[in-house]
Amino acid sequence: MEKNITSVFELSVIVPVLNEVAELSAFLADLRRQQQVAYEIVFVDGGSTDGTLNLLQQEQVRVISSARGRGQQLNVGAAESHGDWMLFLHVDSRFDDPLAWRNGIDFLSRSRDSRIAGHFALSFQTGDHKKSKGYDFYERKARSSRRETIHGDQGFLLHRSLWRQVGDFCTDLPVMEDTDFAERLRTVGQWQLLPAVIKTSTRRFDAEGLWQRQLLGALMMCFRSIGWREFFARAPAVYRLQTDTERLQLAPFFDLVAELLAAKPIAQRWQLWYASGSYVLRHGWQLFFAADAFRAHQQGRSTADTPDVWQFWCVPIYQWLTDNLLVRSLATTLLRLWFVAMRLWLRHKEAPKRC
Repeated sequence: MEKNITSVFELSVIVPVLNEVAELSAFLADLRRQQQVAYEIVFVDGGSTDGTLNLLQQEQVRVISSARGRGQQLNVGAAESHGDWMLFLHVDSRFDDPLAWRNGIDFLSRSRDSRIAGHFALSFQTGDHKKSKGYDFYERKARSSRRETIHGDQGFLLHRSLWRQVGDFCTDLPVMEDTDFAERLRTVGQWQLLPAVIKTSTRRFDAEGLWQRQLLGALMMCFRSIGWREFFARAPAVYRLQTDTERLQLAPFFDLVAELLAAKPIAQRWQLWYASGSYVLRHGWQLFFAADAFRAHQQGRSTADTPDVWQFWCVPIYQWLTDNLLVRSLATTLLRLWFVAMRLWLRHKEAPKRC
């Protein structure tokens, strides 16, 4: 099917790759199990040197070359694809349901509104290990479809007309281009949770540490949201190739934030702190959500169960709290204190051990 790119395809599956030879055979075998949908797979290579291109050539699939960068690669793949529907996918994604794509397209088509996009229910592949409450929490949060909970590892399924409205993926971010796209999509459409499950590897978390990657991710989410691109320009190591991953050291990133802020005038410094404090306050609902998610995990409840106590944070008082100048100022002060304490703790924790 992938050989004939001049045919009419219902779906284009766009996959950016860079040195992913270890994942490709299993990935292709998994995708080829999908039924009842005419699709093309468009791989966009960012300069692989590990045998990725040789393997793809042997598999006789379509490969496009692009400058390195996930945003750039996704844009090139989207522009060169042909399907009416588009699925942006990571190479470590897997589907157990052979009708996942068929049912996803049908689910979105029933609304008769091309401005509705879909993401799959996320499930982490933890091998033989019992899934920790941390992974369980992130799975539940991903299924909530709330702001800034939708990322590329959930798969983006949308109609081509909606992609044109949203525009290209951001290319000036080394990471978070998927989150940026997902949030821009909300300005012209909406997200829906699709009926199938998408499995993703924990390989990066295994190598870097779950809480380390998530903490760095929280910093990046905040800085992307408030528009502080300077951090990303000075910290290219925020997202390394999978082949280069190792235990993540966070102290250098905290030191960089402190350095960048110290170089700014006091007024600009305060504006960035205030914007960050306001961002954290808007995400206060996650504390309530986490409490419910941990309880549900302990009770053995399925991730399909929707926690309810966390919705306390969604009542009208939430809007008042997030809009109140005094409350925002308090959140900013607490954030600054947390940052100082966390920076000192990380320096101590990550300091080289002396014999």
